[in-house]
Order: sequence, then C-alpha cells, then structure tokens
Amino acid sequence: MAYRRSRVLLAAVATMAAVIASLVGGPPAAADDATASAAHPAPYPYADTAATVSRTLAPDAAAAACVPYVDGDNVHVSSGDVSGHGWWYRNTCPNTKTTVTIYLYEYYSDNTWRWKNTGSKYVYPGGGSANRAAVRINCTGVVPAAWRTLVVVKIGAGASAYTKTLNLPCRNG
Repeated sequence: MAYRRSRVLLAAVATMAAVIASLVGGPPAAADDATASAAHPAPYPYADTAATVSRTLAPDAAAAACVPYVDGDNVHVSSGDVSGHGWWYRNTCPNTKTTVTIYLYEYYSDNTWRWKNTGSKYVYPGGGSANRAAVRINCTGVVPAAWRTLVVVKIGAGASAYTKTLNLPCRNG
C-alpha cells in the first residue's frame, strides 16, 4: 500500500513540476523537443531577384574622385561546389590593380543569410579569368537552398554589389 501511494505521489509531483515549469518558462516538455527544429538552409521565396548595387565604403583620400563599378556572375554549382566570381570596372578609376573580395552567403529557414566563405584577389579592372576573385564551398546535400554573393572593391570611393539570389540544388549547412 505504501508503495502504491509513493508512486501516485511521485506522479503528482512530476505533473505539478511540469505545470510550474510551463508557467515560469522552464524547459520545454519532451513533446515540444520533438516538434522543434533548428534553422536549416532553405530556398529563398524571392529568388532570381535582380542584383543590388550600392556604394557603401568610405572614400579613399588618394583617389576620392574615383568611383569603380563592381560586378559578379550568378552563383552556380560546379564540380560538387557552389561558386561565384567577382570583378570590377574602371569607370573613373585609374587602370591599376586593387583587391576584389567576394563573400558567399547561404539562406536559412529563420530568414537569415549566413556567411559561408570568402575569396579575394588583387586584380586589374575588366574581369575575365585572370582578373576576378573566386569563392566556393562544397555541397553537402542536393536539397535546394538559396545562394548569393557580395562583391566588394576598395579603390577610390569603393563599391559593392550583391549578385542575383538563386535557389540551387546545393546545401552546405
């Protein structure tokens, strides 16, 4: 009889603890753990949107009148990697080398873009295979996810641009 009462008492205490925890923001119940999911790579609902160009960098005092243009190709899957390239055009800048940096981002289900990799190269303007920076990272799955790059050049007034957002059969997260 005492064994039965202690089991009933333990069950009642456990139920009260769960009720109190839910009222004061305690740990979630086991059922909540099963339904909760962590953020994961996901397709972007507005994919294939146009690139956006902005001049966000502070002017270089030595070439303040110089304003470059930046450009990049669409991210793409190549040899099991997602990759992209970025380059710059002179516009009002001198025909000299500068560093082009390209950042690769993957979109996640919590509506955030997460940085995955960076590439940079010291190049002349104009693009082409010799005058562009590359970035890549391997695909760990083929479930679609959204990708884009940010290309940044630091000469004169500086410039940056996001490339078109594309949903690709590649996931890294």
